[in-house]
This record gives sequence, structure tokens and C-alpha cells, in this order.
Amino acid sequence: MTQIDDNRRKRTLVLPSGLTRRAALAAAGAAAATPLIGRRARAAGEPIVIGCVGPLSPPGGYAEGILMKDAILMAADEVNAHGGVLGRPLQIIVADTRGMPAEGRTAALRLVQENKIVAAVGEFHSPVALAEMEVFHQYGIPFMACDVWSDQITAKGYPEVFRNSTAVSLIDTTIGQWIAAAGFKHVALLAEKNDVGLAARLAIAAQLAKANITYDAVDADPSLTDFTAQILRFKNASPPYDFFCTDFAEAGAYDMVRQAKELGFALNAKCGMYNSGGSAVDPTFWQNVKQAGVYLCTENVGLPKSAWNDKTKAFATAFNDKFKTSPPGAVMEAYDGLYLLADAIQRAGSTDAKGIIHALETTSYLGTRGKYSFSTSHDPAWHYHQFLEAPLTLIEYSQENQSLDDAPIIWPAEFATVKETYIRPPA
Repeated sequence: MTQIDDNRRKRTLVLPSGLTRRAALAAAGAAAATPLIGRRARAAGEPIVIGCVGPLSPPGGYAEGILMKDAILMAADEVNAHGGVLGRPLQIIVADTRGMPAEGRTAALRLVQENKIVAAVGEFHSPVALAEMEVFHQYGIPFMACDVWSDQITAKGYPEVFRNSTAVSLIDTTIGQWIAAAGFKHVALLAEKNDVGLAARLAIAAQLAKANITYDAVDADPSLTDFTAQILRFKNASPPYDFFCTDFAEAGAYDMVRQAKELGFALNAKCGMYNSGGSAVDPTFWQNVKQAGVYLCTENVGLPKSAWNDKTKAFATAFNDKFKTSPPGAVMEAYDGLYLLADAIQRAGSTDAKGIIHALETTSYLGTRGKYSFSTSHDPAWHYHQFLEAPLTLIEYSQENQSLDDAPIIWPAEFATVKETYIRPPA
């Protein structure tokens, strides 16, 4: 890992339609993956070192990872501008995990052994977080996991691990309930071929079975970018499917959305489509899928705009001004994640790990995504150190280039901005 000044912040790549993320990064050069630290702090004293982990280059979801990193550095700059924590500046060491568990584990070891971090924050991929947290558990380092949804992250019961995002049992259960409420009858499911994808598929399938909705499921390798075989299999099935539900957060998600449209299977009057995993709320979404993304449904793990508090509004404005893009829920999670650690260290009165963990367990903090607290219940297991009130809404894009904040909210009913549970594309 290297460190550079914040004025050399990585720019988010905008990928041309039809170009894979891997090819685009190769063309952009090595600068796209350079880790960095925050600006020099205004507080005095020895820095408090915090690790920031996440994908900053392929094959991981690096566009989201870069924005999450930007938000963490932004939060650290704000904290330092107001005197730091315990009168000491925060120093953020950023590690690129590339969306790969082995690299996540290696990065975590370096952060602990070489950089002597007192806590860590970030990530974007559950398999990587699961690898990293084994290291943090081994060394007793508090870890604020952001935008990683596997139930196992908190279900393992590690005292060091906290999650300020939602979880599979919340997200995919909600997706399944919405599919039933929208009236779909025959569903094609496609998920990543890993533990997270399996758990997501099972959670959705359980809700479909409860509603007597027939479905068929196919798993796909996370590195896949050509889904022609899977899509044609679904397209040629009889009876025909009326909904295509995908749980795929990797680089191929954009290819899948385009290919479903190009092959005449989904996102038309006969077959709707949902993509879960964060790709559809990334700033590069419309540049990559263009008109094929209209009427796509996905989730937003941020507060609906109608429920924004003053912190949400201030952060959204400042982030948009600085980085020229609206922050999706994952970015707000990362921003709040750094503040949650800073708040815990301040209340603990030291950087002692056990003190920070105890302070996190007694958190009562208003952030951009609402009032945070962490459960200490082990029933069910995934509730442990989980932010149970994590916001979640389902949206459906109704026009090309529509922003996340302007997209119609279709579920749950109390937050819906349109009367339709599903906006059917025209014939």
C-alpha cells in the first residue's frame, strides 16, 4: 500500500457501453488503483490510524468502492477540521482489496501488522469482508462493515464486527415479498455462484414459495460477463416467465441487463426485471446500460429523500459538489461508518479495542441514514451487532438517465412515491 495526498484522489471511471470494467481499467493505467490517506489534520498529537478497505480496481465493484473511500476520507477531513478525536487527528490508510477474499485478507494483515490500525471500516463484497474479519477477530480490531449483506458477517458472533448496512435476511425477504405483491406468477432467478448468492436466492425463493409463485433458479460464476446461455434458457422456457430476478453485484451486472434486453427476454411488457447488489445505483449505470435500464427495479439502502434529515441533506449536497455525483446508500454507509468509529473512540476515551467495542454496543448516533444503534441479541444469530433499523426501499427507473433520488419508490407502501407497485413497460 502506498500513501499520497488527497488532492490526487482517484477519479471514478465512466465505462463506455459494451466495454468491460477490466478492459477499461487496463486502458486507464495503474493510477486508478492507488490508495491514499486523508489531508493533514488540524488536530495535534499522534494520529489515530484507521484502516479503510474496499474494491478500488477490478474484478471487484470498484466504482462503488471508490465512492465509499471518498466518503470515508471526506468524513475524516471533517472530523480533523473540528479538532480530531481525543484531540488527535484521524489518519486513514486505504487498502484496495479488488473484490477478492485473498487480497482482502492480505490487506487486513498489513493494516494490522504494519500500519498498526486501531479500527477498520468499509468493504463492499461479503466474501471479502468474511475473509477480512477473520484477521480483525484474530487481532481484536473493531471492524465497521459497510454494504456487505451476508448474514454470516454478524451471525458468526465476533465481538469486533459491527454492520451499519442491511443484511440478506432483510433485503431479499423484502424483494420476495414485493414480487408477490406486484402480482408476478412465474419467476426466473439468477444469482452469483457463492455463499452470498445462494443465501440471497434462498431468501427470495422462500417468499415466492409462500405466495405460491412458481420459479426456476440458475447460479452464475461471479466473473461471468456473457449471460447468453442463461438468458436464452429462460427465454425459451414454457410457460414463459413474467419476471427476471437477478442477484448479481459483480462486473458483469451491466452486461446482463443489456443482454436481457438485446435478446428480447426481459425489461419489456411481458417480463420485468430486478437487479440486486448495488450496480444499478452506481454512477456508471446509465453510461453502461443506456436505454436498457429503463423500468429496471433495484434497491436503495439509503433513506428515501422524503425522510432525509439535516445531516443527510448536508452530506448529499457537499458530496455532490465535490465529486459531481449523488451519493447512494452505500456511500452514506461508509461516511457514517467512519463517524460511528470516531464517536465510539471519543466516548471510550481511548483507542483500547475493548473500550471501542463497548462504546459501539452502546451507540446512539444520528447519521445520514437515521438513528444508529447496534443489537447485542444473538436470536437470530445475524442480529448480533447489526443495525436493525437500516433503511431499505425498492425503486424502479421510469426514464433513461434518471437519478437515484428521482426514481419512483415502489416499495414499501409507506415510502412509495407512485401508486403502482410495479410500473409496467409499454407494449
